[in-house]
Amino acid sequence: MVEVVYKPRKPKASPLYQSISEHFSEFESVYEERYQNKYRVLREVVREVVYKYLGCGDLRKGFARIKCKDCKHEILLAFSCKGRYFCPSCHQKRVLMFGEWITENILYPLPHRQYVFTLPKMLRPYFRFNRKLLGKLSQCAYQSLKEFFQKTLNRKKAMPGVVVSIQTFGDLVNFHPHLHCLVTDGCFMANDWFYVLPEIDVKKLESLFRHKVLKLLLSEKRISEELVEKLLSWKNSGFSVHNQVKIKSRDRRGRESLAQYILRSPFSLEKMTYQQHTKTVLYRSKINPFLKKNFAVFPVLDWIATLTTHIPNKGEQLIRYYGYYSNVSRGKRKKEKPEEKTEIIEIDAPPLSKELKKRWSYFIRKVYETDPLTCPKCPGEMRIISFIDQPDVIQKILEHLGLWEESQAPPARDPPVKELTFDPSYSLSQRLIRLRWKLI
Repeated sequence: MVEVVYKPRKPKASPLYQSISEHFSEFESVYEERYQNKYRVLREVVREVVYKYLGCGDLRKGFARIKCKDCKHEILLAFSCKGRYFCPSCHQKRVLMFGEWITENILYPLPHRQYVFTLPKMLRPYFRFNRKLLGKLSQCAYQSLKEFFQKTLNRKKAMPGVVVSIQTFGDLVNFHPHLHCLVTDGCFMANDWFYVLPEIDVKKLESLFRHKVLKLLLSEKRISEELVEKLLSWKNSGFSVHNQVKIKSRDRRGRESLAQYILRSPFSLEKMTYQQHTKTVLYRSKINPFLKKNFAVFPVLDWIATLTTHIPNKGEQLIRYYGYYSNVSRGKRKKEKPEEKTEIIEIDAPPLSKELKKRWSYFIRKVYETDPLTCPKCPGEMRIISFIDQPDVIQKILEHLGLWEESQAPPARDPPVKELTFDPSYSLSQRLIRLRWKLI
């Protein structure tokens, strides 16, 4: 069997990096005139996240030295930006860590369901301009689940375990605030017994959720009594609840996969094509039932404006724990039953890289089935020997190795192409649709 050798990613080759590096300065300069009315003032966290992303994986921003203990071969590993909901690489590592951690430490080996709560289009802008409302929206979903489950089981003290993921994006990266909830398919009682929930009518749950959301927006003075009456008079309210995804009690992998799914990135590099000549971004997805298409074309500045809308504020928590899974409930159980501890198995591991192997190489190995700490020259094990973050030392080492690159202006563009042919179909279940756009 041929040993697969880990190769570091090339962030500058991605369509996201190219579009951002070439146009973000222009985006900042025209933001007030072109986008401020729609998105309000450009948040400082957006600038911070974007500029950190542009340095992610760049050796000039610092690196770790990794050396093989057998053949002494040495490589450099660039630092990452750790950006969430923007940097594809860093957020994917966060997704994998979250999926494994929540499966081991939060979720019980019981049946679970995914509940998805969505809002009518008319109400979505209120959550764009006041992101604090997103947290209150998640409380509405939990209270609706709790009250509905208690009524269904006829148990006033019944408590479900709920993990809520607040998502702000739709299939085509449009602003679409909604909630993905990982919920026990039943409730815990005071004596720790678990009552499985029978099949329920989600329309009744949807009605309860609608009532709580309208009450919230009314109390926050975002909507009027007249608008509430109008929304309540609609035959189709625009609110919806979906709960058809069910995970069985013994399906550990299913719980982990679902946890990863609810924390997924707002976009995928695989769905994105950046056309440098026309300054446009093509983004593909599954067929949108309302728009009747599976792609969207953005002028590159509009793409940046849309994408950065989903960057959370500093300290903003988009994953929340309620009921039996809340921090308070878990803390009480730990105090009441301190003897219940996670079993620890001791294994031999390099003392300096143990934590890094857990956070970095372990998850790379999990996804790509290759170990970044295996020497590419021999089967030996590589270890981190130092971290280099001083600019003068960084430049000296990279110049010595012939790896130093001066910052350069974006490459000159060829004349624009007047006509391009794309195949925007992304779903294998759909027929290939070939569309021709005339770009002038």
